[in-house]
Amino acid sequence: MLRKKDASTRLIKPTLPEIFVDNVVDFVENWQPEWEYNGEIQIYDEGIAQYLLIGPKSHAKFFASLILGKPSLRCTVLPEEPIDELEEKAGSTFKLIYGQPLSRQAEKDIEFLIQTLEKRGYHFSSNR
Repeated sequence: MLRKKDASTRLIKPTLPEIFVDNVVDFVENWQPEWEYNGEIQIYDEGIAQYLLIGPKSHAKFFASLILGKPSLRCTVLPEEPIDELEEKAGSTFKLIYGQPLSRQAEKDIEFLIQTLEKRGYHFSSNR
């Protein structure tokens, strides 16, 4: 049985370099409160007060939670450490991937996410 853990969003670390903007905006606009406690977001516990995100869906929900100002999330802890592509291959630089034009509010939300992640030391590729 996989264990669950309450993790501060400040201690959760993304591992994938792509941010699929449409998915993040959809989760922001259709946020379900149970996502904060049902363990759908998957992490790996490094044991050093830092949790690595696992999988694209977990990343999108995590980014949405940052936009919405969620302080913590109840996550499922998986036993296998993910490859940290964001740090190892992309030099902590995100690439924003857009599918459709954004509403004015969605643009503000994504700009807030960018600012939040930049404060945490991440960068963004110049094609945003």
